[in-house]
Amino acid sequence: MSNRIDHAQLLLTVVSPTNIGGPEKLTTKDYMYNYDAGEVYLLNNYEWFRFLARHNKLAEFELYMQDEMVRPNGRTMYDWAKNTVGAAQLTKDALGPVIGSIMKSSIYNKGRKNSLNDITPQIRGANGDVYIPGSSIKGVIDSAIISHMLRNNKAFRSTVQRELKKVLDVYKRKNARNLFKDIFKMVNLVILKHIHVLTNNEGKPFKAILASAFRGLSVSDAMPMGAIQTEVLKKEDSCIDEDGTHAISVHRECILPNQKFSFTVTLDTAMTKEIGITSINQVLDILQEDFDATHKLLASKFKKVSPSIFKALELANAYIGSNTGFVQKTIIMAAFIDDEKTGIDIIKAILDVNFQKAEHDRKDTIMAPRAIKLVKWNGNYYEMGGIHIGR
Repeated sequence: MSNRIDHAQLLLTVVSPTNIGGPEKLTTKDYMYNYDAGEVYLLNNYEWFRFLARHNKLAEFELYMQDEMVRPNGRTMYDWAKNTVGAAQLTKDALGPVIGSIMKSSIYNKGRKNSLNDITPQIRGANGDVYIPGSSIKGVIDSAIISHMLRNNKAFRSTVQRELKKVLDVYKRKNARNLFKDIFKMVNLVILKHIHVLTNNEGKPFKAILASAFRGLSVSDAMPMGAIQTEVLKKEDSCIDEDGTHAISVHRECILPNQKFSFTVTLDTAMTKEIGITSINQVLDILQEDFDATHKLLASKFKKVSPSIFKALELANAYIGSNTGFVQKTIIMAAFIDDEKTGIDIIKAILDVNFQKAEHDRKDTIMAPRAIKLVKWNGNYYEMGGIHIGR
């Protein structure tokens, strides 16, 4: 292999529950949650209707769907079926082909309705196996590299700061969302200009991503190194100035800790050296640097959160996937390492425009957002999406 190419097989280990969701969401019509067994059955509708017909319950089910399923206080599909055909008929052995696939969940609320509402399933391949798309991993690496460049290049940082500060000038206007689009477009142009390395025959740079040094970094899909364990978990928020957590009616199928995946990274250093990247080992160091900066910031702000939550991610070097929304704003914080308050104010303004009912402008006094996103698994709370990438 050419000296300009650095290629490596890497290991991705899940450190905290992680969800890489696709566009699909499962509604209460798509699954039956057997909370007695701790199993979520994704239904084969044809076989499910045949099952009901054999038990002479098809007409009753149609009435249930029209009248009760749509009501917030209506029975879940499992409770309806339990009352109608009996729990013994609703095990995975009894249902047989009715079940298309099974997800685990230990969520149970005694004396209350046990519905998981809409579920975001983990993305899977055509064969049904859980995997992590290479595009998701590459997005994490690209963001970490940009953050690294911002932290280490004052001129680049100052230019990005100047554009981002315009958010604070316009966020009170009625057309703030449209103005934000223009601002973010300019920020993207500043970043792209900084990483242009490719030119045409006339010496002029190609436009947009065609000219990006990031084209010199390719990442394969991360494939499982064994049977991957997942579980449906519920999102919980912990606010910066409050004790305890608030359960949110959002459920995701998460890859559980200690699951392992393998993938490859290829670096064309003839392209990436233009932004100072010359080896895969350097990329791994940058990932760790970016993760540590974000993790340190969160730990310093969320002092009422149990230290064990942050300690649980000590082995991680990246965040990935759903419920890591704050992490998408780490580039803003990297641009304001010398002016943390302004960075937080900009994030607060963006959130206030996009989520007006949450009153971010008034309530996010110390940190934006003022809540850290958690899930509970195996009796412990975790930040979502903690992974470790290494050799």
